[in-house]
Amino acid sequence: MSINRPRLNFEQAIEAYLHYAPRLPQIARDAVPEKTEYVENLLSIADQFDLIVFDAFGVLNSGQTAIPGSVDTVRQLQGMGKNIAVVTNDASSSSEAILARHRKRGFDFSAENLISSQQFVAPMMNEHTDITHWGAMAPTDWPFHILPDTVTPLAEDRGLYDAVDGFLLIDSENWSDQQQSLLEQSLRDNPRPILVGNPDICAPMGAFLSVESGYFAHLAADACGVMPECVGKPYHHVFEEVLRRYPDVKRDRVLMVGDTVHTDVLGGLSVGIKTLLVHQGGFIDGQDIEDVFTRSGLRPHYCARAIGFGIGDSVNTEVA
Repeated sequence: MSINRPRLNFEQAIEAYLHYAPRLPQIARDAVPEKTEYVENLLSIADQFDLIVFDAFGVLNSGQTAIPGSVDTVRQLQGMGKNIAVVTNDASSSSEAILARHRKRGFDFSAENLISSQQFVAPMMNEHTDITHWGAMAPTDWPFHILPDTVTPLAEDRGLYDAVDGFLLIDSENWSDQQQSLLEQSLRDNPRPILVGNPDICAPMGAFLSVESGYFAHLAADACGVMPECVGKPYHHVFEEVLRRYPDVKRDRVLMVGDTVHTDVLGGLSVGIKTLLVHQGGFIDGQDIEDVFTRSGLRPHYCARAIGFGIGDSVNTEVA
């Protein structure tokens, strides 16, 4: 991810999540905790869990920089023998590139720790056996060779949109209003499948929220009436993969840590694991937290300012 994407403010982003909530995974009312316990930091409740699952943006890092206290907290959890997983909707980068960025920030993660929505894109495509040519929202240097079918990056040429049998929305880097308009026009004239590798509406990039592929997918769906098919949080693929990798850990000993109610918290609740929402340095930084819970109808089991607040420096959100 980079900082070149268009931007949303918080109210625009939360309104989009609320508006498109019917397209997200649906959970029973009793899956939502009755109240949220506010805690100082993650370490204060770590003894209750054997597996800690982290979202990255807004939890471990904001923009390109590690959130202060996060590196120390993860290091302490690893020293305690806790299992660590990192789940990301960043379908724009390879696992190796994502890990390299985390290591540069100071995190000691391996491929075993990382689960990316990118790994579920090809299996999602394979479910459409009648489609062999896709148009992609992705930079021309994206590694299309890892995908099973012919994939053409979408530019500002209407003919490209009309020539393909389905669409992959992977990476909104440099996606333009003109490209979005062409996508919507083509889908209105000929509705086709819309597959989404990053269902996020936005991502915290320090001082602003970047617009992500999920936002454009919903606009495209509005234009043609085709429900987007998504992989990544809050959808089941990444959470099922986490549980598959750690079969000996009981669900009541698993904690999902995130900064967004409609992705991290909803995803965790949907598979029956505990959830912790951090609110400084991420999506709801500076917002009325309980108001967000009331508006969304969702709430986590725990809430903290940041995973390492009170450990080392105070939290800041500046992008390096």
